[in-house]
Amino acid sequence: MSDASTDPVILTTERLTLRPFDAARHLTPGYVAWLNDPEVVRYSEQRHKSHTLESCRAFTEGFDQGPSRLWAIERLEDGAHIGNIHADIDARNGLADVAVLIGDRDAWGHGYGLEAWNAVLGWLLTDGEIRKVVAGCMKSNVAMVRIMQKSAMSPDGERKAHFILDGQPEDIVFCAKFRAG
Repeated sequence: MSDASTDPVILTTERLTLRPFDAARHLTPGYVAWLNDPEVVRYSEQRHKSHTLESCRAFTEGFDQGPSRLWAIERLEDGAHIGNIHADIDARNGLADVAVLIGDRDAWGHGYGLEAWNAVLGWLLTDGEIRKVVAGCMKSNVAMVRIMQKSAMSPDGERKAHFILDGQPEDIVFCAKFRAG
């Protein structure tokens, strides 16, 4: 990505604002609690870790340099921080790997994940330098599979029995979306 890749990017949708993650504003005990909630991180490799303010700070500070992005997802109606979405950008190959977490359980089932997802994919694929956005999740993560499908991503492979979930092998599925033209 160009030098402008480090410029703050705020994305606004009908119901959300996605703003660069700001530790002073978003790094709270509530955020850390999301990552320590087994139900919230059920399908994430974060489920194997115990999170603290310090470990979360180290993770979020990793986005301060370089082209990758971390946005806090805030609800427009009340400004509540309900989740995060990030894009790990590989500028040399024109790739972005996107992941989303709606941590506030009260925000589940309202389509916020898809809304944030579409905003980020739209921005990445119209920026002109990302040619392919990729994502992957456990096959049984129905909500994330739906997000990938509803955002018009195409299947991009599968790894059989890649993870262990509840003591059982779990497949991981991948999807991709390419820049038009």
